[in-house]
Amino acid sequence: MEAEFAEGQAHKGGKLTMGETGDVGEFFSPYKQGTLVTYGWAVYEPLAWLSSDGTWTPCLAESWERDDENFTLTVHLRKDVTFSGGEPMTADDVVFSHASRMEYGTASTIGNPTSVEKIDDYTVVFTWPSFSLNYEVWVLGQYIYSQSKFEEKGLDWMLNNMYGTGPYVMDEFIPDVHITFSRNENYWQDVTPPYDEIEWIIYSDNTAMLAAFLNGEIGRCMASNDADRAMLEAAGYEEEIPTPATEMQNILVPLSIDESDPFYNVDVRRAVYLHGIDWDSMATVCGGMAGFHTDSLGATGMSYYKPEIEQSEYNLELAKQELADAGYPNGFSTKIYANEMSNTMATFLQAELKKLNIEAEIENVDYTVIQGEYLSGKAATTGICCWGLMNPPTIQLDRFIKHMNYTATLGGSAIWTDEIKALWDATPTAKTQEEQDANLYAYVERYVLEDCQIWPAYNTVSGYYYANWVKFGDYANASGGGSGYNPLIPRISSPAEPLSAVPRYRLRFGRALTI
Repeated sequence: MEAEFAEGQAHKGGKLTMGETGDVGEFFSPYKQGTLVTYGWAVYEPLAWLSSDGTWTPCLAESWERDDENFTLTVHLRKDVTFSGGEPMTADDVVFSHASRMEYGTASTIGNPTSVEKIDDYTVVFTWPSFSLNYEVWVLGQYIYSQSKFEEKGLDWMLNNMYGTGPYVMDEFIPDVHITFSRNENYWQDVTPPYDEIEWIIYSDNTAMLAAFLNGEIGRCMASNDADRAMLEAAGYEEEIPTPATEMQNILVPLSIDESDPFYNVDVRRAVYLHGIDWDSMATVCGGMAGFHTDSLGATGMSYYKPEIEQSEYNLELAKQELADAGYPNGFSTKIYANEMSNTMATFLQAELKKLNIEAEIENVDYTVIQGEYLSGKAATTGICCWGLMNPPTIQLDRFIKHMNYTATLGGSAIWTDEIKALWDATPTAKTQEEQDANLYAYVERYVLEDCQIWPAYNTVSGYYYANWVKFGDYANASGGGSGYNPLIPRISSPAEPLSAVPRYRLRFGRALTI
């Protein structure tokens, strides 16, 4: 393929143009996670960067120390950091960024600290109610926001704009069109980021993004199924050997908080999950060659992943009998909540449920509504939510802390018994990694296989295709706690020779988008 790129894209110092699908907005993560993990790395910075080997590199903080006896982490900030408007970043901003989570109900992402205290202008102490291995995980990777900008502009402005200490500033955000960034001329570090401009173009679906990529309009797209991969490979893309991968786990959550709803009955949830759905077929249909079902939670590269807990086994007649025994011999009606990216999974599930005499209507809603309203219980509803999580190969408890427990995203999706709360509470307070993993195994077995409060549908490894002029390391995705983009990492220069003289495209398949 010999498509020409727009002028300035194919060299260092030009413009990096990328594509994304879905809803974009809500950039103030203490209020709601939104899509900041995809776009925020250009503008926001954390206290420290997390490397793919699990080590931390100081960023806005210059050092920190933990006190395991008093359950604290003391963070010492750099004194030369400024926001893009020129004002200094101080302990007030760090306290504000983390205390906001406590105010807006997202404190579980930082381990529910009892206090975040300013000692002086450049020292902050975090205190938790008990010991944990995860103090650094909880706070060092979180982005830092400007308290003065929040006080000046307010919450609505913060949700739709980005203002940080990072190497770029956000110039324009037009919903469903694009987000643009340019270099931060007041950047506090003595380093020049690789591109003059960054633009994320928002597409209605993956097919439109794929077409734009093939036409040379963007430098990256995601292959979501085998047909996409076949089309790209036929156009000349080559697969490279994957590094430890970012793995997507697609999940179904039956909302079981309403006593009048069939899914309130654990026997109904068990019948459907353990025997009523052909999960292996769903994995093949929705995930293609890269898809597989597991009863475990998380990614295969994580220490807590335990494939031997596999227990679900498709048996349609047994599932029907179990539903009859639970009081539903003729089935019932329900809803499936999905978005653009999960429609295939929703459609497959709808067909499977029909075999059980369960009539399910699919309702398309924004992902932020599913996660921020339905799963959290802020908006009461019944049915099954299609959901998904990107699982990075580092930060073992990150996704569980943020999402899969009674104080997190899923806090309003189920009735949490004292027993299952105790199983979770024992996990982040474990004294060793081995003990932590063992506790988490017990929690998953009870949560998934006994109570069936969450249904792991299928996993798949992320497949990203890059144009030749996009060099791996020139940007980063902040999945994995938000530690994101480190401009101090040496860049790989773009090719010196004209594009026509080098291989046109390459495929980065199964790579975590880390620096």
